[in-house]
Amino acid sequence: QFDMRSAIENAVRQVTPMYGRKGVGLQVAIDSTVGTLTGDQLRVEQILLNLLSNAVKFTEQGYVELQCHARNGWVETRIKDTGIGIRKEDLNTIFRPFQQIESGLDRRHEGTGLGLSICRNLVHLLGGEIWVESVWGKGSTFSFTLPNTSSPLSPTATGRNGHKVRHKRSTQLEGN
Repeated sequence: QFDMRSAIENAVRQVTPMYGRKGVGLQVAIDSTVGTLTGDQLRVEQILLNLLSNAVKFTEQGYVELQCHARNGWVETRIKDTGIGIRKEDLNTIFRPFQQIESGLDRRHEGTGLGLSICRNLVHLLGGEIWVESVWGKGSTFSFTLPNTSSPLSPTATGRNGHKVRHKRSTQLEGN
């Protein structure tokens, strides 16, 4: 078990220098309902670090906002930026391995295209979901949920669309 608030604070502490160097604001709001989760704190911090690093990487001016709250058996974390956004046609491929979005900025942004794929896999392994909402030229919001083990609604919880969700995953193996 681990404290989600501590995981967020650790990740924010690690990325704060990046934000300072770039002059991008970072706002953090953690609801008092967020508490202890079951899972791997280091993996959750890895997800947070990747999303926070991407947010500042693609934000030239403005701010990034991290919000976290507990509701209906889930802890939901949102990272919203005022960056370049993602084109509608790219939203379906953003979580695929080695996928990089050409932003028209002469490839100023380095990376392998693995970060979001790793985030998706880690969130799924932890029993949650991850998604993105974005408007090209205005920014993106990456959100993920994790089961709230301190909630009476867990381990079967209500998903973000109101349906019951079990925290079991089947794994498909590629190849033979």
